[in-house]
Amino acid sequence: MPVISLSDRDRIRAYFRRDPELHLYELGDLDDFFWPHTHWYGLEDRGDLRAVALLYTANALPVVVAVGDQPPLAELLDATRDQLPSRLYGHLTPGLYDALAPRYASEPHGDMLKLALADRARLAGVDTDSVLRLGAEDRAEMEQFFAHAYPGNWFDPRMLETGQYFGIRDGALVAAGGVHVYSPAERVAALGNIAVAESHRGHGLATRLTARICRSLLETVDHVGLNVRRDNRAAIACYERLGFATVGPFEERMLHVRTA
Repeated sequence: MPVISLSDRDRIRAYFRRDPELHLYELGDLDDFFWPHTHWYGLEDRGDLRAVALLYTANALPVVVAVGDQPPLAELLDATRDQLPSRLYGHLTPGLYDALAPRYASEPHGDMLKLALADRARLAGVDTDSVLRLGAEDRAEMEQFFAHAYPGNWFDPRMLETGQYFGIRDGALVAAGGVHVYSPAERVAALGNIAVAESHRGHGLATRLTARICRSLLETVDHVGLNVRRDNRAAIACYERLGFATVGPFEERMLHVRTA
């Protein structure tokens, strides 16, 4: 099957809308805010898209996202791996690394789950009065907070422009979080950077924070999801109490071209 470079947003959108909750990140990246930083590869069979992979280049470390039906995605990655950057981060359906392995060495960064909000009625019972909306003026405090509470996280300060970051203060910030992806145009959002200071864990702050973010997002989007490590049982239990359900597995890997 021929491999093509895709630039038709409508065509890409139609492909991912077949399973929007599995593909929140890809759909969100069709938004004008993210679109200039994307490159899309497709596997075509008699005019029908069988697989689509995304290369996202807004950050210093590019990210390749290939999640879905394994056989056609494996064929797509096998055909395009020589076109990808020498270093990148992978969000891959389990088993897909084999298609990249001839060129890339891999450092596994965790087995992950995609969750989506399936029962939004559960949000109603959570008291969120102490949760405050954060903005650009809070950037420095948030970066300092994340450095201690969530080191190594993927916080893009541009996302503060969405108005979808929130926090809880006890003098200083003790909990904060928001979104990795937010697109009212595509009606999707993915939660991200949800963290609680170690000194304040175990008191339900993550539940209150997450509920408030979700309520805000549901004013403008239809699908809300998130990525979480499979072994983070405490976080998964929190999300399940709020009405999230598992959509599917994937894995994260650091990839770099093999040296002789």
